[in-house]
Amino acid sequence: MYKLNEEKMFYDIADGQAIVINFVTGMYYGASALGSMVLDALMQGKAPKQIVDLIKNNEGCVVDIDQRVERFIAALTEKEIFISDDQPYSQESMGDFVVVDGDYSLELNEFAEVQDLLLADPVHDVEADMGWPRLKEED
Repeated sequence: MYKLNEEKMFYDIADGQAIVINFVTGMYYGASALGSMVLDALMQGKAPKQIVDLIKNNEGCVVDIDQRVERFIAALTEKEIFISDDQPYSQESMGDFVVVDGDYSLELNEFAEVQDLLLADPVHDVEADMGWPRLKEED
């Protein structure tokens, strides 16, 4: 089974959009619509084969969806978002994956725009004459 690397990552999904924040590096990740569904299914302990089978239920599913999901999960583990776990996969039913507008892209986008803010330590980086928070590069 795959599980979130809770030592480094924070995960949330809102309005179908998955967001993962690496609070060690300050990088954050967003996924395509289908990628967000796959991320959420992995968070629920679902097996990759079970996820692929649900995606295949969509009319017009691309023939290489197995490889796309495999590459997407490999990217998640390469970025250390998910790690392997010895726990068994969840056998609970998931419902359907509804692929919107035939978009079978499984993208993981990496962003650094707020890296400085995410890495700021507002509790300890405070000085009256410098303002708050005082970012590391201002030293």
